[in-house]
Amino acid sequence: MRSLLTGILMLALAGCTGIPDRIEPVTGFDTQRYLGTWFEIARLDHSFERGLSQVTAEYALNDDGSIRVINRGYNAEAGK
Repeated sequence: MRSLLTGILMLALAGCTGIPDRIEPVTGFDTQRYLGTWFEIARLDHSFERGLSQVTAEYALNDDGSIRVINRGYNAEAGK
């Protein structure tokens, strides 16, 4: 049963890779201008940000050329 669930999960995640149909990546994107810490000035309703204030996103270049992002925010209710 466990291997069946693992297989289903792997198939579901396989759809999360690559560029979706009819989507073209931006050309001429300058990663250097994007790197650094970004501070929230507006918000879409993302579950991972609910209840947070002082939200930031830090973008850094990985050794393989991909971009790493670390999202942070303060939860006043939890005190952290």
